[in-house]
Amino acid sequence: MKIGIIRTSSIGDVVLATVCLDYLRRVAPQAEVVWVGRHPSLGVLQASWPQLKTIELSSKASSVVMQGITDELVQCHAVVDLQTSLRSRRLLRRVRKAGVPVFFADKHGFFRAWLVISSWLRGRIFKVLPASRHPQKLQYVMMLEAVHAAATFLGIQDPVALANARPALLDLKYLATDASWVREMEFGHWLGVAPGASFPSKRAPTEVFRDTLIELLRLWPKDLAIPGLVFVGGPEDRSAAIELMDETHWSGPVINLAGKLSLEDTTRALGRTSVLLSNDSGLAHIAEAVGKPVAVLFGPTVETFGFSPRGKDSIAYSSDLGCRPCSKHGKQSCRYGDHLCFRMIDTRAIAKHLKTQLTAGGTT
Repeated sequence: MKIGIIRTSSIGDVVLATVCLDYLRRVAPQAEVVWVGRHPSLGVLQASWPQLKTIELSSKASSVVMQGITDELVQCHAVVDLQTSLRSRRLLRRVRKAGVPVFFADKHGFFRAWLVISSWLRGRIFKVLPASRHPQKLQYVMMLEAVHAAATFLGIQDPVALANARPALLDLKYLATDASWVREMEFGHWLGVAPGASFPSKRAPTEVFRDTLIELLRLWPKDLAIPGLVFVGGPEDRSAAIELMDETHWSGPVINLAGKLSLEDTTRALGRTSVLLSNDSGLAHIAEAVGKPVAVLFGPTVETFGFSPRGKDSIAYSSDLGCRPCSKHGKQSCRYGDHLCFRMIDTRAIAKHLKTQLTAGGTT
């Protein structure tokens, strides 16, 4: 049996889509799975799922490359399109003509668009709808339903596997290294901090992270050693990390890895933390995929989009400001220019949650 999966971006969505791999390994462990994607997320997939066959579909793929991908997918017994973009649908047009069944993930795009339109009409006169602060259906469940439909079509059904499948990054052997940060993180408890996000508007003001960390220090038991801070993210996040180090006067160990690691090594670093504090970003999904709880800050996006954390010890934090959500993906700049949606979040509540996870060891 051969199944094709298309999911090229973004990194967080790709990590959530590993629920399909987890499900297929449970119901059809001998099946060959071909994943059409894009680097750097393909590197993480290849390392975590070594039996997976990956094909890169770059944004500038030539007609020859596209033909090669089509030829590969035509050999599949079913193809699951988790990207559901115009490009993926064009790619699959020839696959469907060849008689290969194609299954699409329903990402509730119209519903998300309606929420955005409603927020623009509502503004700040009224509070955000309570339902918007809770996931209607998690995105990974929408992807799981698509691959389940494909498996059912191929005669495979397993309700237990369907109930237990989760996004997961399994094999971290490829991350073996003698880097000094690896040796340092072998001792004590570490709080991961990811101040970045894919779009500037999704990044909480530095003061939100600062106030949370200062409150955590205030709450920390006097008889326990101060946990370490490890900053992760891209090169653009290094300055925010340095600013936080200067303003919080953190007395425990601090490692600034922002901009220094590959995505694979970032995954390993997250695997050694007790809990991650982050914006609504791909790093939050990676942390949960390696079994770590997260505290996620939602500003211009809302939880009901389906990207809320899923772990029992993970919590999404947001405000009830009526102008949320600004856009479907958080690209839109704040129309009021003050990022009040982030600044209204209760940093004391976040600090209490972080303290609980750090003193418990950060297990899920």
